[in-house]
Amino acid sequence: MTKEQAQSILYRQLAKEFGCTPEVFTRPGLTVTTAALRPGARATIRKDPMLLMAGTGNSVAVSVHDSLRVLVEELAARADGLHRLFEFPALRALDKKLREYGRELWGAEHFFLPGGPLPKLPLPEKFQYQWFDRETVRSIYPNRRFPMALAEEYSPDRPDVIALAALDGGTIAGVAGASADTEIMWQVGIDVVEEYRGKGLGTALVSALSREIENQGKLPFYGTAAGNLASQRIAVGCGFVPAWIETDA
Repeated sequence: MTKEQAQSILYRQLAKEFGCTPEVFTRPGLTVTTAALRPGARATIRKDPMLLMAGTGNSVAVSVHDSLRVLVEELAARADGLHRLFEFPALRALDKKLREYGRELWGAEHFFLPGGPLPKLPLPEKFQYQWFDRETVRSIYPNRRFPMALAEEYSPDRPDVIALAALDGGTIAGVAGASADTEIMWQVGIDVVEEYRGKGLGTALVSALSREIENQGKLPFYGTAAGNLASQRIAVGCGFVPAWIETDA
């Protein structure tokens, strides 16, 4: 899959969620729409949205409740670049207003898409590996050890659909898993037990899983907190590139 194909799928998906056209995410400027849970939204979109904001560079879309629309437009007008809507002063102002309605900002996440054909990275030879599909992955539940890779319990709204585990004897050292956030967009997560970190296992697992997702005709994407540099390095090491930033209430 090319970078342009991945972006096209993403922009069509965001357009569904924000109630706009895909072109909004390729041209500079601010687009403001009314907050609503729209058909076809990712499973991670909240059922009662009050603010959802996504930026793809110089393009920012905000789906917002009418009570916050004026504030969003004022912050955008004062900003030296729309990317500053995701920086602390603007987020603090939005959070303060949201708290009047019993809500708060959840945080900012960075998301990554394939930057082109994903490279094939070798899996470390010291481990054994086990694949799970959407049925066999349920054998891992209840999942408490690998919350960044898989859900704690089965969720029909956002099912885990594929996973790859690395085993050191009878011990699971790490798991890469993917949830079906939409029919075609599967989000990749990774969790490695602390004693096995820093040796390339996480990158290798994510790489193998992401390539298999593409083999199944789906688009892998990777999300992580803005401050989680270790996770972001894994994404980059697997051939992903920054694609968008997002925050919600």
